[in-house]
Amino acid sequence: MIVELRMVNGKLNPSGTFKLIATGYLIGAGVIFVPLFAIATLFGFAIGAPTRLNGGVVGLFVELMPLIMVPIIVAMQALMIGGIVVFGLWLYQKCWPIRVFGEGALS
Repeated sequence: MIVELRMVNGKLNPSGTFKLIATGYLIGAGVIFVPLFAIATLFGFAIGAPTRLNGGVVGLFVELMPLIMVPIIVAMQALMIGGIVVFGLWLYQKCWPIRVFGEGALS
C-alpha cells in the first residue's frame, strides 16, 4: 500500500494524511500488542489450572478472546486516532500553513 502526501491548491490533502497516520499506528501497535497478547494467552494456558469465572470453568473460546479481539481493537484505535489527528491538522491548517517538502528541498 503506497501512501502519498498530496497538495491540492497549496493545501495538504487530508485523505493522504489519514492513510499515513492510520497505517503507521496500525502497524506499530500491531507489532507491539499482538505478541504481547499472544504471550499472555500462552502463559494462561501454561499455568495449567482451568480459568474460572463466577465459580464456573470457562471454555477455550473465552481464553482465546484476547487474541481474537486484538486486531479489532487495534484497527478501531487506528481509525479513531488517525481521524482525530487529521481533524486537528485540518484545524491547524486553517490558521497556519503546513509545508510538505520534497527530498532535498530544505537545503
